[in-house]
Amino acid sequence: MYHLWRKTAVVFLFSSLLALPAFAAEKAVSADVAEVAAVEVTGSRLAESTADVPAQTYVITREDIDNSAARDVQDVLSKVPGVNGLLNSASMAQSKGITVRGLNSEVLLLVDGIPYMGADYGVGADLGSPFDLRSIALTDVERIEVVKGAGSAIYGSNAAGGVINIITRKPSDKSSGSITLEGGNKEWFRGNVRGTVVLSNDLRVSAGYTRTQEGETRIRLADPASGLYENALDYRGNDYYFGFTKGAWSFLGEVGDFKSSWNYTDTLYGGGTSENRQDNKYQRFTLNYADGVNMGRLYYHKNERTIYDTSGETNYDGNTFGATYNRKQEIGNLPFVFGMDFRREKAEYFNHDNPWGNNQPYDNTRNEYAPYIETSIPIGSAAFDIGLRYEYWDLDNGEDAHEFLPRFSLNWANKNGLLYYATVGRYFSMPSFYQMFYSDAFGFWLPNPNLKPEKGWTYDIGVKDDAAKNPWSFNVFYMDMEDKINMNDSYTQYINVDEYRAWGFEGQYKWNFHENWSYTQGLSYLHAEEKTGSSDWTRSNMPRWDISGILNFKKDPWNAELSAHYYGDRQLTSSGSAAYDDEDIFIVNAAVSWKVDRTTIKLACVNLFDKEFYLNNNGYINPERRFILSATYEF
Repeated sequence: MYHLWRKTAVVFLFSSLLALPAFAAEKAVSADVAEVAAVEVTGSRLAESTADVPAQTYVITREDIDNSAARDVQDVLSKVPGVNGLLNSASMAQSKGITVRGLNSEVLLLVDGIPYMGADYGVGADLGSPFDLRSIALTDVERIEVVKGAGSAIYGSNAAGGVINIITRKPSDKSSGSITLEGGNKEWFRGNVRGTVVLSNDLRVSAGYTRTQEGETRIRLADPASGLYENALDYRGNDYYFGFTKGAWSFLGEVGDFKSSWNYTDTLYGGGTSENRQDNKYQRFTLNYADGVNMGRLYYHKNERTIYDTSGETNYDGNTFGATYNRKQEIGNLPFVFGMDFRREKAEYFNHDNPWGNNQPYDNTRNEYAPYIETSIPIGSAAFDIGLRYEYWDLDNGEDAHEFLPRFSLNWANKNGLLYYATVGRYFSMPSFYQMFYSDAFGFWLPNPNLKPEKGWTYDIGVKDDAAKNPWSFNVFYMDMEDKINMNDSYTQYINVDEYRAWGFEGQYKWNFHENWSYTQGLSYLHAEEKTGSSDWTRSNMPRWDISGILNFKKDPWNAELSAHYYGDRQLTSSGSAAYDDEDIFIVNAAVSWKVDRTTIKLACVNLFDKEFYLNNNGYINPERRFILSATYEF
């Protein structure tokens, strides 16, 4: 019966994709509609803008990025209240991730609406996140949309704390290009060239290249007693992209590689350091069709990571093929979106010449089949939104997983534009292949192929007015999780042992108090707790308070931004030399730019007052003060 269902699902999916041109012919769609259809709204397939999404939402535009002191995507996301990018923020040498509502691996990253998470991540600063933000060049980002709360009913696995959609730049309306050069202390360099060629009324082609370099940077304090630091030694990255649009069709290809090295100070055995290296490669290819009624995609992602450390050479390779189709249609007077997702994930792990014994390699595949539907039912002047998704995962090795994922939202917009909403959503998060199958030859690490997905519910109540002269929003949330994945007591195997719960509130207010001046206040409070087995609930060591203020000035030819971020009420989780862990963090960044004709000059400073703060018991520190000067010429 299952094999019949699988074949039926695959046939339905690909026959739907093949039928796209027929659907387009059946219903003539104007070029204007096709342009609108190309812009999807994160968090809802029915909404026309993020202002209509019944959740706490944030939008970061290309202009916001250009006017800030951000060096990478992690820096940009840290501007959002309740999104924490502190870990590994000191340099580009180690993998970059973020936490949302205290969660790390349970946050879903989309690139142009497509899930971009690896199936091979594990523990630690380098592998704890299902994605590495270094594989997304900041120069290629057009805008970022962040939607808080459970999104599994819309997008599937990992969308527990929230969904982040990074929308890349598309070919411009006319033939044009730009060149950007950046330089700064710590041997910082970034160069970018990009351009678009318009070949006909509806055919546009674009391409670009980014080179990023960084030198020695302190990444953590290895020994507080002796003051010994561990350092990022070197980073070199290359990012290439190519894309085209023609009518309702578009294609995007992105490939890149980046290499880094850092040292660890050996304080246990009388001093000395060991050098670690990391080589990474990535590929992303996407073919899209969207005509305002039908949307279809084929995509392929590949990530290769090689780590060289005291355990030898370790390879983590993962690739994903996926296809999705959905259709908008009215049934009666109700709007519907129904569709189907297919995803095939493959992950490989192998350790070469481990001096402590040869780790057991694995090479595993799993397939996802997920039909879904969304609708909105009017109830007087309010609306009741329903999202339903059934997720089935077929594993070559291990126990298959399936989950029914509903999301319900009651929302009402008054005549003044205020949107009130109450939303409840089910979420789940698939374990990684590393968590399920990692083992070693001595039995110190044991595989657990029957590891279950993490599951839970999120509840949100909020109000927002994104269209006001002074836009604002406020949201209260509660979430719980069962079957949370962690290590067993002997630290030899991943098991479903923990529970997680969190409550808090988030808000943002933008005050446009002058035609040239604006101030944005962000606020987030998180009370998170974890529980293992029959033990008591213990407080998470994440900062409870996340408060930010951003002052902007805009008057041609000048743009300026001064931003301050405070992380407070931190939990001390150990004693002795790690007693600094409960110190509050306060960081100030600044940027000023000057644009005349086609040339823009910008001076930015990260950590303006050069304050040093320690983030956790591993001693990770915030970035040292950086000055970066950049110049952009448009042609």
